[in-house]
Amino acid sequence: MKRKDIKKIAVTVKDGIQKTHTYLQVMDVLSKNFELLTVRPAKYNSTEQVMSLKDLTNSKCDLVVSLGGDGTLLKVAKELSETLPILGINMGGRGILNELELQDLPFAIQRLKEGKYYVEARIRLGAVVREKILPFALNEIYLTRAQFIETPTFYVKYLGQSIGARMDGIMICTPTGSTGYSYSAGGPVIAESLELYIITPVLPIYRVPPLIVPVSEITVSSDTPFDVLVDGRKELKNQEGEVTITRAPPSIFLRFTPRPFKQLQKLLSENAIK
Repeated sequence: MKRKDIKKIAVTVKDGIQKTHTYLQVMDVLSKNFELLTVRPAKYNSTEQVMSLKDLTNSKCDLVVSLGGDGTLLKVAKELSETLPILGINMGGRGILNELELQDLPFAIQRLKEGKYYVEARIRLGAVVREKILPFALNEIYLTRAQFIETPTFYVKYLGQSIGARMDGIMICTPTGSTGYSYSAGGPVIAESLELYIITPVLPIYRVPPLIVPVSEITVSSDTPFDVLVDGRKELKNQEGEVTITRAPPSIFLRFTPRPFKQLQKLLSENAIK
């Protein structure tokens, strides 16, 4: 995606933040530098408001600003119907996926007005289960056992080869999601802009290493019913059959500095002993 002049910004928030004094301060600063549009539940004075992220188009705004934590940014990436650049400003907890902290806002505004930024495409995952199309995943698609009577066998088919092992579940993860649930399950952390998939087993009976593979179609199934979670949200319960996972259209992130392990740096900083 080409860089363009940023003149009109759409702002979306984690519900509840719009009632805080900090939110009003941020909106005051943004309104002095750009034309604003808000996405419900965000609102600001007499600024135009749209009901949903799905209502945003390239003709309506040049940039979507996400005010909140990782969950807010994931929602933006999932619900945008057009390819618009996203800038995450952390007003939540961890904020691993966000580009900025609140104190970075003056720097960011100056760089936006000067056009000194770049856009980075992040791969996403699409999935189909029994002809049902699931929302796109920026982080991961997670299949986990629906019953706790016995440990199921999960099967993964990739490039014509099938492997299976007994485990509680399995994740197909993007580089962006490598610092999320996959990392907690023992998966590797890889540079966010790479075009790779991570296959991470969850609590296998025998040691099964996580795999890093080139982007290609992956089919996952189980010998017992399973649930399907997309970016941490349960989308399907008690399913059977195959889940076909393919590459989805990318999400576009606005960045200011080339730091390929920005998320890992935040993670390590968060876990540092003070």
